[in-house]
Amino acid sequence: MKRLEKPNWQRNREKRKKFWLVLLCAFLLVPLAVGVYFLGKNLISETEPSVSGATIYVRAGGNLQSAIDRAKAGDTIVLEAGAKFVGSFTLPNKAGAEFITIQSSELDKLPKDGVRVSPSDAALMPKILSRGEGEPALKTAPNAHHFRFVGIEFAPLGSDYVYNLVALGTDNQTSAEMPKGFEFDRCYLHPNPPGKTRRGIALNSAETVIKNSYLAGFAYKEEETQAIAGWNGAGGYKIINNYLEAGAENILFGGADPSIKNLVPTDIEIRNNLMTKPAEWRGNVTIKCTFELKNARNVRVIGNIIENSFDEMAVRLTIRNQNGTAPWSVIEDVVMQDNIIRNSGGGINFLGRDDVYPSATMKRVQIINNLFENLDSRKFGADGRFITISGGEDITVANNTVFHDGNVITAHGDASRRFVFQKNIFSNNNYGFAGEGVIGKSVFAKYFADSTVADNVIVNGKNIPKGDIYVPPRNALVDGFNAVGFTNWQTGNYRLAPNSKFKDKKIGCEIDILETETRKIQKK
Repeated sequence: MKRLEKPNWQRNREKRKKFWLVLLCAFLLVPLAVGVYFLGKNLISETEPSVSGATIYVRAGGNLQSAIDRAKAGDTIVLEAGAKFVGSFTLPNKAGAEFITIQSSELDKLPKDGVRVSPSDAALMPKILSRGEGEPALKTAPNAHHFRFVGIEFAPLGSDYVYNLVALGTDNQTSAEMPKGFEFDRCYLHPNPPGKTRRGIALNSAETVIKNSYLAGFAYKEEETQAIAGWNGAGGYKIINNYLEAGAENILFGGADPSIKNLVPTDIEIRNNLMTKPAEWRGNVTIKCTFELKNARNVRVIGNIIENSFDEMAVRLTIRNQNGTAPWSVIEDVVMQDNIIRNSGGGINFLGRDDVYPSATMKRVQIINNLFENLDSRKFGADGRFITISGGEDITVANNTVFHDGNVITAHGDASRRFVFQKNIFSNNNYGFAGEGVIGKSVFAKYFADSTVADNVIVNGKNIPKGDIYVPPRNALVDGFNAVGFTNWQTGNYRLAPNSKFKDKKIGCEIDILETETRKIQKK
């Protein structure tokens, strides 16, 4: 049977209905689709929670503080690489002991864990930027804990002064308020060149790890700046495999009095870092030493390169009750081992007790198996001394190889008790052992009456008459570095050759051990 066709007027009416229906759907659905797109692009979205927590995505223009506030222990916040998040973001006190991780969306393209990042990786990092006004890019609420940052760039947005780029804890916190449990892994921290940033990380927290990161550019003429500094945190710190660049001190503990009575930063590991200052800073920014302790206990400084303290000693272990309100300030139980200290105006300055305000006494410090190279007053200013010392108890300096052009030891102030100085290789230079108004044998009677000074090799590199050089008993004097028996000291091979008469006595730095530890350090 033949199907009857609809009349034209009926077909036209149905076409008009379809047209208006399509138009209505477009009117309703297109804005919805656009809204969903921008919600996904600019705001926060969350996956279903997994065993290890939820994943919160924050893209360019999103609200980072809201994401931090929403996150629970075990969650991960993924920030869009290259996006800028401006403010002074606060890490709150959260329930639970699992880390909240804040990481780059391009983390898989960054160097793997255990490898340091560099400025060339910045394009793969989201940027957390201080808005200025003296405020940090990141700070902590009282008792905040367990936040981990991986692959994040921190910097100021503009040219305002910023005290601390990252502020963990505060100057006036109580012990109960102290934040704890932080990690910064493969992060890049730096000032904005037009502005001033005094410090990279203020480490006034507990149980904090800074590793595989790059902190650079913290230097100004009118400021004492640091890459990392802590004075009001309990300790439990690991500073491992970082590039650290700062003017006054690259790493400093102490320098201001704690608000917490009897607080001494304790249990600190500083390993495989490159601490340096660019040559162009000399004369243009405030420079002090490269590494300094003023109030610290149980510190291990192992396998680092510490360099470029222009016109200053490289290392200061100098007790300071800085503002006169912390008489418990102390340095004790410190080991500096397997480090290269070089290109500086001097080696180590020991101050066993604050000479301005009351303090405790330095105890149990060991400087073992280090290479001190190019402590040269002609190139780097200061006086080229290996050691300046006042006071302290049970300080041991052993198995170090030292190239310097000043006194080996200059003592002043208080006498040192039970000082041990043995199996080192160093130069006598003009005066050898010196003190206030005394040189030679008289130095030991005045400053080191109960000391052990034995089995050292003293190099007479300036052709001084041997009768004018004081050689303590059980020590050796040789004419020049060739007589030590280095493999090739002119080219920097400071191993003792098989035919060296000091080889079997294990005098000087064990270079193989030193190189095994320091080869872990990445170059700039």
